[in-house]
Amino acid sequence: MSPSLLERLRKGGRFAVGTVQVLCAVHLFNEHVAEIRPCTGASMYPTLSHAGTFVLHSRLALRFSPLERGNLVTAGSPFDPAHQILKRVIGLPGDTVCVDPTGERKELKNEWCTVPRGHVWLAGDNTSNSTDSRDYGPVPISLIRGKVVARVWPDPGWLNARFHKVERV
Repeated sequence: MSPSLLERLRKGGRFAVGTVQVLCAVHLFNEHVAEIRPCTGASMYPTLSHAGTFVLHSRLALRFSPLERGNLVTAGSPFDPAHQILKRVIGLPGDTVCVDPTGERKELKNEWCTVPRGHVWLAGDNTSNSTDSRDYGPVPISLIRGKVVARVWPDPGWLNARFHKVERV
């Protein structure tokens, strides 16, 4: 082999190793710290648009601060764990919640549910177009993947626990 061919192979090998290292770092960051995710569907309208909104959800924020009522969270769907959902925490363990406070689902209008230990009650802001705890009941906390901490696009900015834009002074 000629010296120039060996040098090109070495450079290519270093490039491949560097690329794999960067991809591993990005994967670890997305899995354990934070990730930018697109939002689709109308269940969180008007808080989030049904298309074209990107949010930052953080697994790390979930580890450092407890869940609160009003938090927006990402979770694995109880119906299909491969599918991710984005909903608002309405009830915490021990809370008694009205299953359908809007009365949109007549058969559930006056039904109440006590959220069991290790579970939360999740709901979409657009109750008329949301599959949520009214359909699948209390959600195990183990399915919660992260808290939504910021809107990235459109109108980027940090958001507080109630998911309203933090005003800049």
